[in-house]
Amino acid sequence: MAWIIERTPPLDGTTRGIIAILTAVFLLSFSDALVKLSGDRFGLAQLVLLRSFFAAILLATWVLATKDSSALRLTRPGWVWARSLCLAAMWLNYYAALPAMSFTLAAACYYTSPVWMALLGRFLLGMTIGGRGWTAVTLSLAGVLLAVSPSPDSFTPMLLLPLAAAGFYALAGIITWSHCQTESPEAMAFTLNLCLCGVAAAGLVGLAVVQPSGGEGFVLSLWPRLAAADWSLAVFLGGLLAIIATAVAMAYRLTPTPVVGVFDTAYLGFAALWGALFFGEVPTAREALGISMIAAGAILMSARRQRQQEH
Repeated sequence: MAWIIERTPPLDGTTRGIIAILTAVFLLSFSDALVKLSGDRFGLAQLVLLRSFFAAILLATWVLATKDSSALRLTRPGWVWARSLCLAAMWLNYYAALPAMSFTLAAACYYTSPVWMALLGRFLLGMTIGGRGWTAVTLSLAGVLLAVSPSPDSFTPMLLLPLAAAGFYALAGIITWSHCQTESPEAMAFTLNLCLCGVAAAGLVGLAVVQPSGGEGFVLSLWPRLAAADWSLAVFLGGLLAIIATAVAMAYRLTPTPVVGVFDTAYLGFAALWGALFFGEVPTAREALGISMIAAGAILMSARRQRQQEH
């Protein structure tokens, strides 16, 4: 996913960058599927806090062992923290939606992010969208409507959560592109995990103070008691997140952003795979067509960015 803006790639780095982004989205989709699978044993804030805590420790250890502390230094901390808050909101919205809908459908709604990014770029930065861009926007939105098929009987407000997650992700991308180009990938990844720890801790404090009724579900649980296997899973998820952040940073340093954006949509295919293996979720023909349209819209938008960069 587009967490880090690309650097000038070496001539032979495109293939390695493609392998890196495919590895990242494969592990990310697997990690998200594990979150959905284990949601009945954790609370949302609890899981985010533990996962990011272990990820931050692993990232800091790796950076200090291979580089030095300057790699974690920020040049524009305000914008990096704003970006991190957007990504924290993205993850909280996306994970809150997972228990209430199929994994594949949640992923399809989330991958409307290129649409949000185009619209936010147009209204916040004055970027042009053009005919190809508006075609991609229309195709993606039509795919969402086809996959979700909203009606008074089937519509649930939970569908808005992955769409909100896509909006926050797009806003994070806009901030990264316009204000964080000089930051190191390691510093942004480490700051993101610190931010996730802080937001999750604040959520736990809020739940402890408010003590909402019916607070036994995934979203409202305060701190369910964890078995040894649950602690092991939290450490494993933290390790996955550290690897994912590193792989994404590598992809965007070696390969142009539009190329990475095309292969980023492989998340949808991996999500369908994990949905079938873990949850027995087989998309209907209508849902499969809608998801294909969303992916096509994302690829078309990425192709448009590639043409703009070449021009």
